[in-house]
Amino acid sequence: MDARDALGEPAAHISRSALLHNAGVIRRAVGPDVKICAIVKANAYGHDAQLVVDALTNFSADDESGSSAVDAFAVADLDEAAGLPLVTQPLLVLRPVENVFLGRQRAKIELAIRQGWLMTVTSGAAADDIARIAMAVGRRAQLHVMVDTGMNRAGVSLDQLDALLQKIDSRPSLRLAGIYTHFVNSEDAEHPLTIEQLAMFLDKTDAVAAHSAGRLLRHAANSGATFFSSSAHLDMVRPGISLYGIDPTGSPSIDRPLRPVMRWTAPLIGIRDVPRGGTVGYNQTWTADRDTRVGLVPIGYADGYQRAFSNRGVMLIHGCPARVIGRVSMDLTTVDLSQVPMACVGDEVTILDSDPLSAASVYQLAKWADTIPYEIFCRIGPRVRRVAVDPTDVRETTPASEEESD
Repeated sequence: MDARDALGEPAAHISRSALLHNAGVIRRAVGPDVKICAIVKANAYGHDAQLVVDALTNFSADDESGSSAVDAFAVADLDEAAGLPLVTQPLLVLRPVENVFLGRQRAKIELAIRQGWLMTVTSGAAADDIARIAMAVGRRAQLHVMVDTGMNRAGVSLDQLDALLQKIDSRPSLRLAGIYTHFVNSEDAEHPLTIEQLAMFLDKTDAVAAHSAGRLLRHAANSGATFFSSSAHLDMVRPGISLYGIDPTGSPSIDRPLRPVMRWTAPLIGIRDVPRGGTVGYNQTWTADRDTRVGLVPIGYADGYQRAFSNRGVMLIHGCPARVIGRVSMDLTTVDLSQVPMACVGDEVTILDSDPLSAASVYQLAKWADTIPYEIFCRIGPRVRRVAVDPTDVRETTPASEEESD
């Protein structure tokens, strides 16, 4: 949806310019010979996967080349893959295919094989099952193998990797297209475990990579390793949160001039005067210490504005702070308009600002909720319409304080 179609209702404005800028920052960090796989799982971290994929495929981060901003995409599962628009770039499904899913997902696996999606496997049994389905479909299945080097969450163990690779190689209906691992602490520059994980991964995969003569992609670097571990770039990097303009350290940095892609707004739908001593919201958690103008914003915890923001969050109206007062309820939030005397019903309220130094930045919201920016984005609900902002929209792409931090 275009931004002009969502005026006067809660909306998350997705800046294509910021998205393309961030892809360019990542490209400069890895160089021209390393592929970029954009992580668009979880609805592109709440940013709307269709909008993000459209921007990264139909716009260029480099006006001179005119090429797509990224080389591949990755999603969590087959359902997310099926929900994306058709793309010419490779599409990697990160969740391993396992026997427990095969009965319910055979039709989706058949679709994946026909579409050429890259499926992840971590066991010989899953490889055998996919091989049988691929034979029935009449096309080779494209596989990536996930290797566990220390996360202890998913992936084939190092001592079982060779057997799995041999199993795949023995099945004519399977093609090994890539091998990858995932880091535990990559946001900490040169963390000892990252160095250890990479060393183990390379030691176990160097031979098969050499034998493939360049046909096998090895990848390990998420956003943190993309910026902090150049030795982990290998053939491809997998940036996620940095693509959406958030620094992998969890704080904005002048060293990495990323631009937050999302700005979440809603209209001010009501104003009332609360006398001194009056209370606001459920359970009377806020009491007016003076006569106070109180504004009403049609956003609540059902929309992802968390209850943890009660009596501590800040929204912006006309660029001025409006403190959240009382409990955040399911559909509504109340704010103190004392510092915004000019506020009127219908004014735009900024709930999450695209300025990384703003009092309402995602970094600040994450701090209030004792969580990480990932969760703030992913919890923004479907009632908040995602709208595309044109690449030439200056307000979205160059907020004043962001320019100062670059």
